[in-house]
Amino acid sequence: MTGRGDDTGSLSLPSVLSEAPDDELELHREFVYRHVDFLIDVLTAEQHHQHWYHPTGCPTSTSETLARRRKGGEKYPCRYRNLTTASVSAGSDSACDCGDPLADNDDPLDTVAAVAIARDDRSPGQRYFDHEERELIAQIRRNTGSWGKIAALSRDDLRKELEEATTRAGIGEHRVDRLSELLDSVADCSKTEGVTLEDIHGMQYSAFCDLLTSFPGISRSDAWWLLLVAFDKPIWPSGSFVDGLLCSLGLLNHSQFKDSAERRSDLEERLTDRQIAPLHRALAGHAIKGDIDACSKHCEIRCFLLSHRLRKQSQQQEGPVVIDLFSGAGGISLGFDRAGCSIDWAIDNDQDATDTYRLNHPEIPHQDVVCNDIRGAIESGAIEDIKRTPDIVVGGPPCQSLSQAGYRSRRANDDDYSILDDARTSLYTQYVKFVEELRPKVIVMENVEGMVNEVKDTGIKVADLVIDSLESIGEADSGYVCNYRLLDCSDFGIPQKRERVIILGVREDLATDREDLDDMFNRFSEISPKGNYDLQQALSGLPRIKRGEGGRVVTGIPPGSRSQYVSHADLDDGTALCFNHQAREHPMEKDQTLFDEALVPGGTGWDVKYDKDGEYSDLIEYDVGTEENPRFRDKYRMLCWDEPSPTIVAHLAKDANGFVLPDYYEHVNTAFGEPDNRRNRGITPREAARIQSFPDEYIFLGSFTSWFRQIGNAIPPLLGERIALTIQEYLAKRGVSEMATTQTWPSMASTDD
Repeated sequence: MTGRGDDTGSLSLPSVLSEAPDDELELHREFVYRHVDFLIDVLTAEQHHQHWYHPTGCPTSTSETLARRRKGGEKYPCRYRNLTTASVSAGSDSACDCGDPLADNDDPLDTVAAVAIARDDRSPGQRYFDHEERELIAQIRRNTGSWGKIAALSRDDLRKELEEATTRAGIGEHRVDRLSELLDSVADCSKTEGVTLEDIHGMQYSAFCDLLTSFPGISRSDAWWLLLVAFDKPIWPSGSFVDGLLCSLGLLNHSQFKDSAERRSDLEERLTDRQIAPLHRALAGHAIKGDIDACSKHCEIRCFLLSHRLRKQSQQQEGPVVIDLFSGAGGISLGFDRAGCSIDWAIDNDQDATDTYRLNHPEIPHQDVVCNDIRGAIESGAIEDIKRTPDIVVGGPPCQSLSQAGYRSRRANDDDYSILDDARTSLYTQYVKFVEELRPKVIVMENVEGMVNEVKDTGIKVADLVIDSLESIGEADSGYVCNYRLLDCSDFGIPQKRERVIILGVREDLATDREDLDDMFNRFSEISPKGNYDLQQALSGLPRIKRGEGGRVVTGIPPGSRSQYVSHADLDDGTALCFNHQAREHPMEKDQTLFDEALVPGGTGWDVKYDKDGEYSDLIEYDVGTEENPRFRDKYRMLCWDEPSPTIVAHLAKDANGFVLPDYYEHVNTAFGEPDNRRNRGITPREAARIQSFPDEYIFLGSFTSWFRQIGNAIPPLLGERIALTIQEYLAKRGVSEMATTQTWPSMASTDD
């Protein structure tokens, strides 16, 4: 895309912003502020991928570090230089990869001079793209030396130096005059010693702005921009391009667009010093080279934009109405949405998870994604806030008390521990309360396989308790017919051995008996693909990074075809970036030895402990049991490329030693590349998300460990989609709902990359 020149008068905001409800605007603003760093990374990566000219204003282009100095004097790095990429770029001739000609220059006067000789009436956002003028100043400094030497030149000699410093035919006389006048003004300035603008201290920002404005060629808006870029002050200069994108993001009211403000003090107060400069610069890059709104259909920052959310919310929502209890990051909601349902409301008590949900479900207003404990929400009357009576209630109450790992952990510390007395076991009762109040047509609950196991010797199964509670609803009105089944996700087109209990319930006026539910369970298999997918197909097309590599956003996705698992489920559509693809460093020498020498694909810590040679058995320092009675054998485990993954678990937040990925180029016969032991490492959150069937455009917010928890706790979206299609088909047969178009799925995957 090309820049928009100086035509700021033609800029106009998306009309939908003027209709933004106050509560949606305020909630979205708070949401964006919580995730500014992630937004900066996305903006930076997008510009790199689109091959847009990077905005100048590199942090190294000035010697001033007043606002962004770390302990010990280290400056915050250039975000464009620190961009995480999976491919080797050609680099640039500049001292920094961002391409700023003034990178590593030593005097703020360099940037001031570049502005003085540039075109007038440029907005602060446009000043980042005065590349030619910055190159001219950088070259004359290299050719001539200090500003004192340049100021000592005669006008004719100054012209000659400028002509030698440019590749253009000739130099405009106005540039010679501007630079000469500027240097005279700086030399006469009482705040400086000599021809330099270094070390100007003790001035209020407004007075500093007045000083800069007194120099030839520096406008008022230029001065505020120079305070930010050249003098490292935590200032947010006002300007149409950046302000327009701020409005689209919801960080600025639409009424403030093109007002007379010189700076945005509200943003200066809300953002940290280290965020102001990189965010202003990155927004300018998008606004000038892209747009002040979404720059394309697949704009990488669209889900951060309030304008995008408002458009999605204004569209007519069709299909059965769904609410999601214990929603987490929104896996089952995504599946139901892809099947054509209308998700109206969701609740979870995890802030990171609900923020992830908000970002990836922009069609749902912020106020309808509730971050609260469900018990507190019920007591506060949250049910009354649900606008439409749902057709379907879905959800998966937290299952730690019923999982094998959770039970072993609690049992190890408390001999008197009982699952039935664990408060988490009874969270399903809150789900039942919602059902009792809302009376949906269909209910769906997901939980771990422990729900169908007998609790010790009591003869009690928690799944039976849940069904008894649901079927006892509404003695006067229609109750519910319920049943459950233990399903393995690998049987439903998901590359993961993941056994989960699905409880289905249908209101009695729509179901005759449990045979109806058996038919629905059987239909799952008929809708789903018949073939099984393995780890190689699951991770097809993701960058193959080494230990310690990756980050929040990675550019450089490998070219080539994708497996049918990826392509037919559209997992790699909607983005050209790779989010949440960060690998642990595994700094312990013991772990590296286990990964690189002791473990083999399919092998576990137990195998290492009882290997006949015993070469590495001393590295397994935890109790793996005996050869006859093994325990905790999968605490260390290396995965197999040609098999489905084990169950993705929330424990990945603590370590990934049970999910060690073997080097692709060493262990896949059809792969062509140089093997490297540093690729033997725990899976990344993005790889875990792929295995869980989340699309690549689904971004997880929060910390690195939180990404893993959200992904491990999620219901695979692909399974949710199969359930949703089956329910719609069932309701359509009873004349109460239209069925969404059923997708056609392949019988098996035939390619990897």
